[in-house]
Amino acid sequence: MPSDYTVIFKDGKHFGNEQSYLRDVEPNAEFVGPNGDFTFACPGVNPRERSVLMFQSRDVDHQKNVFKVNGISITGRIPDSPSKDTWNGNVMIIEPSVLRATNNVLRIESRNTSGDGGGDIDDFILDNVVIVYKAR
Repeated sequence: MPSDYTVIFKDGKHFGNEQSYLRDVEPNAEFVGPNGDFTFACPGVNPRERSVLMFQSRDVDHQKNVFKVNGISITGRIPDSPSKDTWNGNVMIIEPSVLRATNNVLRIESRNTSGDGGGDIDDFILDNVVIVYKAR
């Protein structure tokens, strides 16, 4: 069965509430704010098959941040980063029946250590977000 991939975004995106916090380590990362929605297509996707979401992360402080595709939480969480100074490679599984050929939405929300959206939320960067899927 053939596979294909889509680059959801390839430039660093800074999620959180402190716009200048990560400028010293990644000055070119775009500040998104507390959450962001990223629309993408998966032409020819076979919705009955699992897909793989791959990305890099930096300075994730806890596992309460939200990661959803088409309103469905992705299995697993964004792992904690061992250091502000290192990038981490991440792989997450997307279950069958989540992806569509068009109008998919990746939603990312920065949360505080209680899992809420207010107060001092986590500041982190995601980069090189790619989804690999099986095609029909």
